[in-house]
Amino acid sequence: MKKWLALLLLSIVMLFSTYSASAADDITGHYFEGDMRKLIDLGYLKGEVIDGQTYYKPDRDVTRAEFAAFLVRVLEAQNLEVINPKSFSDVKEGAWYYKVVQQAAEMNIVNGTPDGKFLPDAPISREAMASMMNGAFEYKGIKLPEAELKFADASKVQSWAVLSVERMVYAKIIAGYGDNTFRPSEYATRGTTSAFLVRMIDVLKNPPKPPVPNFYLATVTKDSTTNVKEYETYDEAKAAATDANHVVLKDNKVVYMKSGVVSPAQVQPLASVLYKTSGFGDHYFSLVAGTETEFLDAGETWVKVKFNNTIGYFKMNEATLHPTVKVKGASYYKAENGKLTHYTYNVNTDTYGAFWFGSSGTLPNGDYKSKDGHSFSGNGNTYNMYQYFNVMPLYTKTSYTAEQLNDFVKNNKPESAADNTILENLGQAFKNVEAKYNVNAMYLLSHAIHESGWGTSRLAIDKKNLFGIRAVDGSAYESGDTFKSYEACIEVLVKEYLLDPTSSYFIQGWKANGEVVGDKELGMNVRYASDPYWGQKIAGYMYRIDRYLGEKERNQYGISVTLTDGVNVRSDATAEASKLYSIPLEGTPVLVLNEVASKTNEGIWLQIAPKNLNGANYEKAFVYKEDGPYGTLLRDLPLAK
Repeated sequence: MKKWLALLLLSIVMLFSTYSASAADDITGHYFEGDMRKLIDLGYLKGEVIDGQTYYKPDRDVTRAEFAAFLVRVLEAQNLEVINPKSFSDVKEGAWYYKVVQQAAEMNIVNGTPDGKFLPDAPISREAMASMMNGAFEYKGIKLPEAELKFADASKVQSWAVLSVERMVYAKIIAGYGDNTFRPSEYATRGTTSAFLVRMIDVLKNPPKPPVPNFYLATVTKDSTTNVKEYETYDEAKAAATDANHVVLKDNKVVYMKSGVVSPAQVQPLASVLYKTSGFGDHYFSLVAGTETEFLDAGETWVKVKFNNTIGYFKMNEATLHPTVKVKGASYYKAENGKLTHYTYNVNTDTYGAFWFGSSGTLPNGDYKSKDGHSFSGNGNTYNMYQYFNVMPLYTKTSYTAEQLNDFVKNNKPESAADNTILENLGQAFKNVEAKYNVNAMYLLSHAIHESGWGTSRLAIDKKNLFGIRAVDGSAYESGDTFKSYEACIEVLVKEYLLDPTSSYFIQGWKANGEVVGDKELGMNVRYASDPYWGQKIAGYMYRIDRYLGEKERNQYGISVTLTDGVNVRSDATAEASKLYSIPLEGTPVLVLNEVASKTNEGIWLQIAPKNLNGANYEKAFVYKEDGPYGTLLRDLPLAK
């Protein structure tokens, strides 16, 4: 009897103990319970105790700051000393995540947004998780192999995350869904994050050995590719490529050739970064998929190319190599009855696009080659000319009125925008911003036409976003900012993107490359858009506006460019006059109002349009040009007539 009572009491105790354990938290029976308990036991996952109940919230989305904290714990870097703290504008000292975000940045695991933010409270996407985990592996000296992404939505993985996703998929840390999608922009819950981290810990302990690559020497013709011999290493195969039509293949992809065209990879829906070195540190700019660049050389992980006058490096997995014999077309310019049209060739898709760039000037009718848009060759001759609106400083005002700008839109918009009246009523808004900030209203309208498709884009219609502000290629509509009014959108572009005193396109910082629309050498186009002809397209709209409204502005003034960094602008035509400001970059255009002789025998000076931005109100501005004691500091640009 006593034995029976003892067993009964023990059963009751065990029953209540089991019940208490299962009721003590909110993950018992959850799909990810096992993974979460492993992290709890390791001290990496913490819960919140409320009235004796522990809440781990397995279905709540993880924020970017929380994931940074997870990685710091997994790497056991809680005591890592931060030598170079990052100045994220939204990560302030005193916030719970300040230390872990700085530690993650110190390990090069996290980066901020282009405008200097970290977005600590924003939910983290699957592709962003992959990127941060890849950074963690690289910090530990582990370079994971890459898997080919065969998901139905692989093209939606943003270019900056492709390599990381390939590596996480190869290591089986992040998998796809049953419908063969990866869903890169989908947020991750604490439960799924726990599963990723447990797998990551296992891989950190036992990194996979990369497969031995097989490289093939092959011969290419216009219609075929024939393997010749297999090699174990890239260098061996490259050394064997001695014939003009030899290429090296890896997994049926060309990874070396003797000559040809290189483009940002077709699998990239967006753009590839052109780096300054084969180590992929600092970079020049990004180029949109399909852009033609000249092949110079290649290694196993890099491709050396030349675009216009810039020599740089693509990552091999972000580039497509097209042997010369396989290339079917090329970009060119057509001069026809005073009009210069640029026909751009997409080497990946073998298709052409076209847009009106400006005046053909002195070019006889015909087709011309040009890598930079101002040096042309054709008909056995060479020509050099610049399009005025492509190099005109944008801190100059247009003489055209709001009504004239509206009239241009009404009478020139394409049939596809026939029922759209957004831009034909914003002339006054553009002129108001011009008057307030001294940024050219005709440029602002042209920028809006290009980015919004004459006001027909979903961003423009639904979100009143005329310029694609914060819109990320591949998910432009989802990521683009929403504005209360079109006037507010115009104001934000100018105030925050063009004129912000800390980092902007016209003032200073990594974005600032000259106050012109320009190209990939100088101007907004360097960093504003991966399309290398973005500046040409906007200049083309400015040309069309001016042409329609009577050609009152093109070539009304001369344009000169600086020949050295740091040219000083002064209040009078003498070095003794007070310095107003400096022009930081060689090649920066200035608008020439007059050429004047120095009053103090200091050579030829130019009176230029002053850079009256952010409250500056210089009455007159002068720069030294030539024929004096300071050498030659500026040269005139030949403008298309």
